[in-house]
Amino acid sequence: MLGFLFTIFFLDAMLIPTLPELFVMGFFASRPTLGWGLTLLAVVTTAEVVSNSALYLFVKRSGLPPYIERRMKQWVNFLVVSDERVILMNRVAPVIPFMGAFLATMNWDVRKSFFFVFLGSLIKYAVLMALVSVLFVYFEKSTARNFTLIAIVAVVAVSFIHGYFSKKKRLSGAGTPAKPAEGASRLAAASPSDEEKRRGNPDEGRKQKGSEAEIGRI
Repeated sequence: MLGFLFTIFFLDAMLIPTLPELFVMGFFASRPTLGWGLTLLAVVTTAEVVSNSALYLFVKRSGLPPYIERRMKQWVNFLVVSDERVILMNRVAPVIPFMGAFLATMNWDVRKSFFFVFLGSLIKYAVLMALVSVLFVYFEKSTARNFTLIAIVAVVAVSFIHGYFSKKKRLSGAGTPAKPAEGASRLAAASPSDEEKRRGNPDEGRKQKGSEAEIGRI
């Protein structure tokens, strides 16, 4: 079971979505004890760090097409936070898939980034298993398993929904052109254009020619 769980997390980080939350909560529900929970947490955090490190090294050495790198950087810059803290935010709202590739592309601090990968994984799955434990304490075993299944579905559904709407909101905001400031537009309207400057002011030209003619007569 532990080897299978490690494989699930490794594949999830390496471009194959496997819904790891479903397996973690299901495995813990089969034996909701402290020792089993700590064992699962050890496997989960190790798998998260190893899988993201493997993807990070692969992208760092092989690289990505420039177009994809630009799009990845643009997407991160549209988020609420655009530094290493986005790794922790991604645990609550999974708006960035394949985190190891983003770590290599964004050139973040490596130690800090992988510490956040470890910390975010530890907190997220500890909370999920704590939820399962509370259900088994306050409800009968069969009822607790039903609530566990509902909680699993809810976590996965909320993650997908929040990620979808967050992405849609960021993209719509990025596509809205910025409006020029009112003061700037007035200033532009009031100031003469370059073409007018090149042509010169016709009134001033006539005045200058009249002055030259008067001087000539004198």
